[in-house]
Parts: sequence; C-alpha cells; structure tokens
Amino acid sequence: MRSLGELDAALYLREGGEEQIQIVSDAVLSHVRRLLEYLGMVATTEEPSTAPPPEVTDFEFSAGDSQEPHRSARASRAPGIAAQREKTDEGKWGALAREMDSLRYGLGSELKEYDRRFSEALQRDHKEQAVRDLNDATTSLMDGVFAVMTTVYECFLGYAEPERMIPGHRDTLGKSLAVRRALAVLRREVRELNRSIQNRESDPLVVETSYRLIVGSLDGFIGADVFCYLRSDSRKEFENFRAILSQGNATQNRQDCEGFDKYLDSLAFVSQRGVLIKHDTDLRAKIADELDRALKYVELLPDIVCEAVHQAFVKGDRLFGLNDQIDALVYRWSTLSEEQRNDLDQAVDMARKLHDLVKPPPAPPTPEDGDFF
Repeated sequence: MRSLGELDAALYLREGGEEQIQIVSDAVLSHVRRLLEYLGMVATTEEPSTAPPPEVTDFEFSAGDSQEPHRSARASRAPGIAAQREKTDEGKWGALAREMDSLRYGLGSELKEYDRRFSEALQRDHKEQAVRDLNDATTSLMDGVFAVMTTVYECFLGYAEPERMIPGHRDTLGKSLAVRRALAVLRREVRELNRSIQNRESDPLVVETSYRLIVGSLDGFIGADVFCYLRSDSRKEFENFRAILSQGNATQNRQDCEGFDKYLDSLAFVSQRGVLIKHDTDLRAKIADELDRALKYVELLPDIVCEAVHQAFVKGDRLFGLNDQIDALVYRWSTLSEEQRNDLDQAVDMARKLHDLVKPPPAPPTPEDGDFF
C-alpha cells in the first residue's frame, strides 16, 4: 500500500487513466474490505454487559527517539498486564470482540468516506484528485490495520509494542516526529548550501558543488521511508522541485534553489499539527519542571543534578525541528565528553539555557494587568 506513493508523478493522468486508477484502488483496498468482513464476524453482537468495564491502560508508543519512554511505559503498565493475563480465554475473547466492533466502525467510516470522494473525483475527471485521495486513504487505513493488530496483542497479552510486532511501523506521533526531524535536517542543509549559490561573489566551482549537493540531499530525502509519511500534495511538490533541479545547473536554476529554500521554510507549519502541539507542550513543561527541581539542589547533590541535566537533554532531542536554538543547544550537549557533562558549572549553565528555551511562554495579560493597544 505504501508503494502507491511512488506512483504520483506519472500515474493515470493520460486519457483513459481512470480505468487504471480504479483497478489499482480495487486491488489495494480489497485487503481492507476483507479485513472489515472478518471484523464483522469477530465483533460482538451481544447486549452490553452490566458489569463495570475493565480498566484500560493508556499507551504512548515512542517514535524511536529515546529508550526512556519504553522503560517508563513498561513499568507503568505492569499491573494492567498482570490483570489481563489473569482473565479467562472467554473474557479475553469478549474484550477483543468489543474492541473489534469499534475498529470495524472506524475503518468502515473511513472507507465509506474515501469511496464517496474517490467516485466524485473520477466522475468530474479530476484524476489528480483521485490519486491524492487514494494515497491519503491508504495512509489512514494502514494506521487502522496496525490498530487491529495492536488491539489483538493488548487483549491477550495486556500490552503491545508495535515497533517490535511490525518493524518499521510508526504511530501518528512517531510519523509526525520523523517528518519534522527529516525536514529540519534537509532545511538546514539547503539553507547553508543556498547561501553560496545566491552569493554573486562565490567561486563558480563552489556554487556548482553546492548545487549538486542540494540535488543529492533532495534525492536522499525522497528516497527515504519518511517521505511516504508526507501527504500526497507535499510529495508532489518535492517531486516537482526534483524534476526542475535535476535538470540544468546552478546558473540556470538559481531562482529555483531560492524557491526550494523558501518552500522548506514554509513547512515549519508541521509543528502546528494537533498531535505535535500536545507532545511538544507536555514535553517542554516536563523538561522545565525537572530542571527547576534539579537546579535547586546544585550545591547539595551535584552528581544527581548532572544526571538530571543529561536526562533533560535526552528529552530535548525529541523536540528536534521545533526550534533552531533548542536544536543547537542539544547538539552542543551531544558533542561534550562524559567528563565535560559532569562538570557542574558547565552542566548548570547549559541547563539554565535549556530551561529558558523550553519554559512555557508567559500568560497573556488580562484587563486587570493594564491597558491594551
């Protein structure tokens, strides 16, 4: 299903292409339709029980940026795991049936909405829109398929670790973090290289080398797994830039390089997605709170303070791409030796800088605080 993302550039846009895209849609989504049929057989049709519902443990799957969340998650869910394993087989199957009913509804609704949009796009001869709808549907439906697998594990084992069950799988937060990190790396590479291209006094050899490096970075980004996590319209924009920049040279395409640089800047909006806003807000508050407590004991417990500062920077790496200043400070910490990290003065100095960068902004003034302009 993910491989459909590679077909955007040349798929079905010629005359008669709607037949081809309909064939692909039917073939790919037939797997989801068969899964829905199976969920219909498994899902419960009984009246809801009057007994209190079983306790549900919340899971937050790491995006792979740190092992610390895995350890804390495993520790926090231990009671839930024990309770789940003590259930009878009948109880486990009953819990699974109830969950499958919810998943059947969610997947069915998603598929029904896709069928409507896809049909309308083909009727209006909007083949590009139909391709985008198909790609977007496969992304969201894949998340649904993974949710089914995760639910089976949770109902029978009491926990699920998607990164082990399905190598390469990421949940929505994991995908968003991976996209932001990859875009930040690409943006900084292109920004630095584009400076020499836009500088009319740069050596021509340096300019052409920088241009080829930009093309290579763009090729590498498009070839990476994270590229498939982008929405289809964003993937199309990147493909268009590659088609332009892969032809010609720095002299011919100087303005296109500048346009690509500006386009990457515009993608900072990814941090405004709901799942990232919550992640970033919670994590920044946690880092600030931990540093607040650690800095109070600088004189009494220097070793513990240094370890707390190190853990704060580990968490700070999970904010990569949100703020250039935070990224620069976290990178600087990563370059320090163990001896330097245990230097109390240096650790405290960097901890205070990180605290200032992650602390929540001050609350907006209220009418009692003074006049507004």
